[in-house]
Amino acid sequence: MKLMKILLILPPLMVQEREQYGVTPPLGLAYLAAVLEKNGYEVGLLDCIVEGYDNHVRQDGYFHIGLDWHAIERRVRIFAPDVVGISCIFSLMFPEALKVAEIVKGIDTNIKVVMGGAHPSSLPYAVLKNENVDFITIGESEITLLELVRCIEQNDTGLSAIDGLGYKMDGVAALNPKTRFIENIDEIPFPARHLLPMEKYYKAGESHGGLKRDRYASVITSRGCPGNCIYCSIHTIWGTRWRARSPDNVLDEIEHLVNDYGVEEIHFEDDNLTFDRERAKMIFHGIIDRGLDITWTTPNGLAVWTLDEEILKLMKISGCYQINLGIESGNEEVLRKVIRKPFKLEKVREIVKKIGELGIWSHGFFILGMPGETKQTIMDTIDFATNLNLDSASFFVATPYPGTKLCDICK
Repeated sequence: MKLMKILLILPPLMVQEREQYGVTPPLGLAYLAAVLEKNGYEVGLLDCIVEGYDNHVRQDGYFHIGLDWHAIERRVRIFAPDVVGISCIFSLMFPEALKVAEIVKGIDTNIKVVMGGAHPSSLPYAVLKNENVDFITIGESEITLLELVRCIEQNDTGLSAIDGLGYKMDGVAALNPKTRFIENIDEIPFPARHLLPMEKYYKAGESHGGLKRDRYASVITSRGCPGNCIYCSIHTIWGTRWRARSPDNVLDEIEHLVNDYGVEEIHFEDDNLTFDRERAKMIFHGIIDRGLDITWTTPNGLAVWTLDEEILKLMKISGCYQINLGIESGNEEVLRKVIRKPFKLEKVREIVKKIGELGIWSHGFFILGMPGETKQTIMDTIDFATNLNLDSASFFVATPYPGTKLCDICK
């Protein structure tokens, strides 16, 4: 029996005028592709953003970045998939994700359309209402998508047994809660980067975390976050229990990237890279011991309370050139009672000072306008950031994204 063909798509993006947007290989889709290929399926991966990155078309004060709709239609027709998976990692991408689904169904209504990512994981029923979406996957989806593809292939009706799947039964949306996560993530094959135009990412030179060297790659060494921050929805993807790859598995991937793709810089995309300090130090020591000539950074930030002088020095020696810190507020009451971050501002001052002494660039993330904030607490944050001797900082307006406790509070 001929195995099915699966095409995984990252849609183009609409961004505000003159806004810079980083282009990063879609690791989530590349992991899905790797698992499907390992099980014998023919897989295609279409990153519409990087494939058309030079195509910035102005539309009503926004820029459409990526392949135009006609080009996407051509690519789908050429691949002729049986199943199309569409990534919607952020809510702002949802209109474009739906447009891709519409294009796919316009080509052939028999093609099954699956949507995954943070948005469908947070608002599953709202996404399933769309006539062009057949299924959604919730959270971590390597096993869910593989089981779904097998079910479609065998004309099986056992959809209700697939963990973390949303589907339609006689036109009515049904949802299987996400209850199972991959325990040993060392067992997952490395992302299928051979399906991606890696040279185009290097040429774009626009990672969302900034770059020191153009030939870079993103790596995720752990999944899950036990934190309780009210503004974050990452638990809808990875769950609340922290699971980590072994240091050797991580180092093998980095070595593979250096040797096979000429990578010179690594971006650790973890939400909690240093959550287990001993494991993190083993990774940093391994970079040194294996003679891996790389620079590296952590675009999503590090937890302040996991850092000290010892680990910072090791990070510097192993190639770290920038540390992003999720500080969020300069008011300890807001930090403790509203945001729910377990650290003192004095610890932040101490760590930023040590980072500067080591010659590492420091960047702070701050959020303004949390529930109950006053003009004074907002000024506390601005004053704290100003006097902290950071090299740079980003300030965000508190936004109640779907799937966050903040969204629940604001309803």
